[in-house]
Amino acid sequence: MTSPLLTAPADTAHQTYRTLGYVDAYDAVLNCDYAFVAWQETDSDGAWRVRIRSSQTAGAVFEPDAMRTQARAAAARSEPWFAWGYSFDPSPGDPREIAFRVHVADGRPAEVEIRVRLRNADGSAGEARSVRFPWPR
Repeated sequence: MTSPLLTAPADTAHQTYRTLGYVDAYDAVLNCDYAFVAWQETDSDGAWRVRIRSSQTAGAVFEPDAMRTQARAAAARSEPWFAWGYSFDPSPGDPREIAFRVHVADGRPAEVEIRVRLRNADGSAGEARSVRFPWPR
């Protein structure tokens, strides 16, 4: 097994970090690796959030109250998930996709998914890669 390209930060006196998920992919057109790591960050007062860090793009912060509100709204619209934070949507000239999704069950956040699809050397869509992990409780 190769070492991950990104890892969660090391614990400090004021925060602890627990890795939740990791995925990486290669874009042959740019000859570049993309890596994403997600972690739960807990403050010394017990407040927590989920963060996604990316090696090549912006990441995202998932605050529990905001996720509860968004999950309830998605459920009311009968949507199984909602996007959060950075995204890169495929277009006719560029098949790349990067998305952070929060999957919803019973009106509450249930899982977070990091989806990434980059390009083969000829510019066509590469293999889709993703990781899903349970929403912390």
